[in-house]
Amino acid sequence: MRAIFIKDADLVTRRSRSSLFIHRGDGCFKEVNIRDIEAVVIIGSRIKVESGVIALLSRNNIPLSIVSKLGVSILAAPVVTLYSESRRMQYSLSDEEKVEIMTNILRAKIRGFINILKYHEKEVSGVNVDEEFMKSNLSRWEASISRRCWQAMLDLIPGDLLEELIRKYGFSGRRPRSRDPFNQSVSALYALLYSIATRALLASGLDPTYGLYHKTRYSVPLTYDYAEMYKPIAVHAVIKVLRKMNRLPKLDEDGYLSKESLSSILKEFFSITKAKVRGARITPHRAIYLNAFRLAARIRANKSITYTYTYNPKKLLYSKN
Repeated sequence: MRAIFIKDADLVTRRSRSSLFIHRGDGCFKEVNIRDIEAVVIIGSRIKVESGVIALLSRNNIPLSIVSKLGVSILAAPVVTLYSESRRMQYSLSDEEKVEIMTNILRAKIRGFINILKYHEKEVSGVNVDEEFMKSNLSRWEASISRRCWQAMLDLIPGDLLEELIRKYGFSGRRPRSRDPFNQSVSALYALLYSIATRALLASGLDPTYGLYHKTRYSVPLTYDYAEMYKPIAVHAVIKVLRKMNRLPKLDEDGYLSKESLSSILKEFFSITKAKVRGARITPHRAIYLNAFRLAARIRANKSITYTYTYNPKKLLYSKN
């Protein structure tokens, strides 16, 4: 898996049908071949991007994510992918079917967070999946259980670092637009995750712009729906870095992650996503693509297929390299 993060650059251009040029203020530039790229992520709001770059990425079904003070934005051109039977069925899903699919995805997400807490031998009471509450009002249940999950996950941050976050940044938990190092780290990995998920959905024939649960004001609501069950991976990567380094990630003068800090969390994220899952013969990264095709099959009326992924750090087998 290869992702390109662009930071501290002035301009992004293309000079051919296969390469991007990243220009910096000192006149230097870096050429990047997009042949094996899955995602391009821009950090900051001052970098200029030529329209030819967006067209080139769209032609190759490579989503462009932008992490700025407004949050995370995903740019993709699903019209490049031909209209398929999967999309025809996707557009005709009933509200009941949408709720059923999304319920399974959110259930997998919560169990992933519970598995992280168990892995670190933390108390998980109050974060259990309440099936009755879930069935009665999915949106209220999701909001309630997410708050509980995040409160429990914050206990995994070393105490001195949590105190520093509160003292210096007024930290109060997960806030997508917050400028503290923890939220900046999570948002950066979410942006990468959204890009990979968008590409997987496009490859499966589904339309990322037609969601199940998230509102249509989002550019790719199905991406946000589908990526929910993989979010524990991103959060755990950030927490593992904090626990290993025992210091907060550094921010630059614009309030974004420094190059060194970004490199650290990306290294941990890729380490997790490239690890083999014991007994499954796949990696979390492969699961993102495989389950996108399975989700498409479910939408085409194969109700017996399993399309969810539950993160469990105890089942990961890391390469000795």
